[in-house]
Amino acid sequence: MKPVLLICFIFFAQFASAQSLDYISIRKKNGRVVKNFYTGSTILLQTSSGGYLQGPIQTIKNDSVFVGLYDIREVPTVWGSRIRDTVSFVVVGINYKEIERFQLSRKQNFLQRTGAPLLIIGGGSYLALNLLNGALFNDSITDSKNVKKLSIAGSMIGIGYLIKKLFSSDGFSSKKHKITYVNL
Repeated sequence: MKPVLLICFIFFAQFASAQSLDYISIRKKNGRVVKNFYTGSTILLQTSSGGYLQGPIQTIKNDSVFVGLYDIREVPTVWGSRIRDTVSFVVVGINYKEIERFQLSRKQNFLQRTGAPLLIIGGGSYLALNLLNGALFNDSITDSKNVKKLSIAGSMIGIGYLIKKLFSSDGFSSKKHKITYVNL
């Protein structure tokens, strides 16, 4: 019985294929790995032409990444309601050299998410309200107390803008990262 099982195993092993070992690696300039993308992982990437692709990686081979794109729409039912359904599934291939950047994480801290916009909106609103009051009620805008308040409002706008520019991150890889194709 054992030789028959061995023959069956060898016969079925001839037709079995393993998952591709190729993968895409995002690395820092010094070579340290930031994140790896394998077949089956979900990906969001931006191409060099500016378009975005999002979906599961179907396969990675021959310097190309093949991403599955789902077209999901609401379709009417016979009862007059609507349900979400997959209309089509398309596999799109792209060379890894045509990929501009990958999304690495979606997390943003409080400072990035709400701190800078609150400072900009608050400072701008106070500045606009103070200037509007000065124009409508003939208040002196160049009064020493008023100039001090306007400068504080302007500095709040500036600090918010600096925080937005210095600490902003959209979660994508940057110019500091290098996209490499690893063929195994």
